Amino acid sequence: MNIRNFSLSLLVVAAAIAAAIAQTPAAKPGGNTKPGGNTATSTTGTTGTGQTLTAATTGTEAVQQSLQEILEEPSGPESYHYDPQGRRDPFQSLIGPAPKIAPGQRPPGPPGFLIDEIKLQGVIRTKQQGLIGMINGPDNRSYLLKIGDKVLDGEVIRITPSSVVFRQEVNDPTRIERFREVVKDLSPEAQKK
Repeated sequence: MNIRNFSLSLLVVAAAIAAAIAQTPAAKPGGNTKPGGNTATSTTGTTGTGQTLTAATTGTEAVQQSLQEILEEPSGPESYHYDPQGRRDPFQSLIGPAPKIAPGQRPPGPPGFLIDEIKLQGVIRTKQQGLIGMINGPDNRSYLLKIGDKVLDGEVIRITPSSVVFRQEVNDPTRIERFREVVKDLSPEAQKK
């Protein structure tokens, strides 16, 4: 009875070793060394019935095999999707707003200007349209803006007799609001004194 239990447990161990051998790559006879310096070692065991078991264990090769399987997992763009749930995107720049269009691909005129590139030259009062802002663009030409006109990083929301107010899109992680008001005055030197 005791020998039968021992034989049964030894048979279970032999099956486990056979499963391990089936999962690892077969080692070449003679203990060949691979370029990484790994040598294959073999273990031999004998059961009570005279059976001989041979298991090729390749320590670091098994580790490299499992690492290779991990690296071969699908890493396509469809494998992971970031859901911000109202939070900012951690991969966007923290420095400040960046234009969405490259400088060579900007639309002509005021829709292609950044708010920081615009200088207010004057404000004109008309009978039909009310107040209109006269700006100087980065191309050193004059343009007219009215309420609702869009620029590259914002839009005109208010015009007063001495200023034009823009709503600028902001990418600032410290602020909750996505927009800020930028005021362009006719005489910015007078306010600095």
